[in-house]
Amino acid sequence: MGFSLSKTIQQVKGITGYPVFATDMTKDEIADNPTFFIYDDKGDIRKASSANQYLQDFVLSFVTRENVEINEFDLIMGLQPCGLIFRETQKEYGRIAETDQEAKMITFFFHQALVVC
Repeated sequence: MGFSLSKTIQQVKGITGYPVFATDMTKDEIADNPTFFIYDDKGDIRKASSANQYLQDFVLSFVTRENVEINEFDLIMGLQPCGLIFRETQKEYGRIAETDQEAKMITFFFHQALVVC
């Protein structure tokens, strides 16, 4: 079971119904989508317990300016078939600079196993 970025993106959209962007999303995409996901699939790599195995981080953040709730557990379980192994979540709340608008972000930390021959 290997990691597939396109399958992962489709799975996130299917589970949540919200758009998914890479970390290089534009200002227009942010303005047009008050609730969205953003991912980084080029995370840190570290040694696993096996001699020829490594783990690469995949970070997925849910951002909402609408105070939307998602089922975190459904998302975590739904990404297992994509080759992602869940590690932890981190929640942040804040106010967008120079506005009265509040934002909430839930960051999901996953990793994928890489085998080097």
